Amino acid sequence: MHKKRLFRVSIVAHFNFLNYNYYISIITKWGITVKKYVSALSCAMAAFLIMSCGSTPKNDADATIKDVVPVEDVKEEVQEEIKPVIDYSAANQTLFTLCEAARENAIASGAEKYYPEKFNAAETALESLKKDMADNAANDYSVQIKDLTARYQSLAAASQAQTLKEKADALSLGDEDKASYEAGAKALEEYAAMGTGANGADLLEKANEALNAYNDVVNKGLKANAARERKAALEAKKLADSVKAGVAQKEVYTKASDTFKKADASYVTANIEGAFNGYKSAKETFNSLYEDISAKRAAAQALIDAAKQRVADSATYAEEADTIAPLATEVAGIEQEDAVLLEEDKFEDPKNAEINVEEGITAKAAEKVAETAIKAEEAVNAAVEDANMEAK
Repeated sequence: MHKKRLFRVSIVAHFNFLNYNYYISIITKWGITVKKYVSALSCAMAAFLIMSCGSTPKNDADATIKDVVPVEDVKEEVQEEIKPVIDYSAANQTLFTLCEAARENAIASGAEKYYPEKFNAAETALESLKKDMADNAANDYSVQIKDLTARYQSLAAASQAQTLKEKADALSLGDEDKASYEAGAKALEEYAAMGTGANGADLLEKANEALNAYNDVVNKGLKANAARERKAALEAKKLADSVKAGVAQKEVYTKASDTFKKADASYVTANIEGAFNGYKSAKETFNSLYEDISAKRAAAQALIDAAKQRVADSATYAEEADTIAPLATEVAGIEQEDAVLLEEDKFEDPKNAEINVEEGITAKAAEKVAETAIKAEEAVNAAVEDANMEAK
C-alpha cells in the first residue's frame, strides 16, 4: 500500500513538472521576464514534493491497527442503538379480561343506580381504550387498563357499601356500632365528592374504607340483633305452648318450629342475616298463634260461661218447681240422676304436641353464639358509657 502511494505521488509530481515547462514556454514566448517567478515556482514545487513524501506515516501499519475498532465494541454499539420491539397484545388482553369482570361486578352491585356519573365516565374511558387497543394492539396499555379496573372495582365497593347502609338503616343498626356507622357515612361522602378524573387507586381505597365500615355495622349489629330475636322467638313459643297451639293449629305451629331450627343452623354457620330473618319470622308466627288461639279460647269460654249460667238458672227453676209440685212417678224422657249419657272422652296430653326447639347440638351451639353476641354488645355499651362519663 505504501509503494502504491509513492507511485501516485511521483506521477503527480511528473505531471506538475510538465505543466511547469509548459507555462515557462508560454511566458518566454510572450517576452515576459520571469526569472524571479521561475525561482519562486521552483521553490514551491520542491516544497510540495517534500510535503507529499513527508506526510506519509512512519509506520502506516501501526496507524491502521490503532484506527481499527474492535468487533465486540461495534456489536455493543449496534445493540444499544437497535432496541427490541415487544408485542404487548397478549398481556393487554389478559388485563382487559380482569377489567371486564370488574365492570360486570360493578353493574351487578348497582353502580348505575348509585353513581351514574362515575359509571358513565368509566364507560367512556373504556370505549376509548378499546379503540386504542384496536388501532395499536402491540402497545403497552397496562397502566390504563389497571386504572380503569380500579375504577370499576371502586364503583362495586361503594355500591355495596350503600346497600349495607340501607340495610343497617332498615334494621336500626346504626346505634349498635355508631363509630363504624359514622366512619362509613363519611367515607361514602368523600368518595362521592371525588371527581371523575381522580386516580383509580385512590377511588378504590376510599370505597373499600366505606365498605369495611358498613360491614362491621351490619355484621356486628346484626349478630347481636339476631341473638335478641332468638330470645324473643323462644318467649313467643312459650306463649303459644301455653294455649296448646300444637294441638289447636298443629300445621302452623310445626312450620314455625322448623323455621326456628333453620335459623339456628344459619346462626352457627355465620349466615347472620338468614338467622335474624328466621328468628323474626318464627317469633311473629308464635305470637300470632298465641293471640289467635287466646281470642278463640276467650270467645269459647264466654259461651261456656253463658251455658253454665243457663244450666244454673234451669236448675234453680227446677228446684223451685219440684218444691211447688214434686213429681210422684218417673217421667218418660227424663233420665236418672246417675245415668251415663255419653262415653268418657280420652284426650291426648297437649304436652305431647309441643315441639322442643332447644334440644340438639345445633340449638346448643346457637344458644352459645347468642350469649356471646349479647355479652359482646353489653361490653361495648359499657365501654361507651364509661367513655361518656370520663368525657363529662
